[in-house]
Amino acid sequence: MQVKIEHGIEGAERAVSRQDSIIIVDTIRASTTYVSAFSSGAIRIVPCSSREHLDEKMITYPQALKSGERLCKKIEGYDLGSSPEEMSKTNLEGKIILSSTTNGSRMVVASSKSPLVIMGSFCNSSAVVKFIKKRGGDVSIVCSGRLGEKVIEDTLCAEYIKQKLIDDSVPFRLTTAEISDECKKSPSYEMLASAGLERDFEFCMKIDSHTLVPVLDGDCFILL
Repeated sequence: MQVKIEHGIEGAERAVSRQDSIIIVDTIRASTTYVSAFSSGAIRIVPCSSREHLDEKMITYPQALKSGERLCKKIEGYDLGSSPEEMSKTNLEGKIILSSTTNGSRMVVASSKSPLVIMGSFCNSSAVVKFIKKRGGDVSIVCSGRLGEKVIEDTLCAEYIKQKLIDDSVPFRLTTAEISDECKKSPSYEMLASAGLERDFEFCMKIDSHTLVPVLDGDCFILL
């Protein structure tokens, strides 16, 4: 198994061209939000590359909830933002969610022609590693970044998952507390804090808080 770390849309396209299995990492917050939504009972999450794309998907999924954010703020008129805390407190039993986020959902759409696409983060890292090891084959961990730029939280999470894939017996170079401290240096955290969403950061930093692995099936994530 070869494990590569890629960044952004171009990185996703390279991974697709190799036909690697892809782990999408959007640590703050889409990866954690999707896992939290499934934990609260959602049955499908449909990533959308834009608001216009989401409107098109409403034709296929007319009963779906609209979830999305731009610069951490819920899109006006949508049912939900993209907050893991909000998802964890909302009864989503049997619901389909259409998702448009600043970075993560766009990255999924760009990766969709890969033979396997899953969402991963600190919150489900061990489950992701177990899932990928069972499947075998080469892997690309694609960091979503922020507005086209690399961000430390995605890079650290990708390195963390890569370490576990290669040799889970070797401790990661940073402790859990040190990971959190480093991620607080990110502009993603600064934007969350300015929006009063520090609790979301806590959700995003909880390592292995969930055992769920969202797997792309056609145009939507499901749980196998």
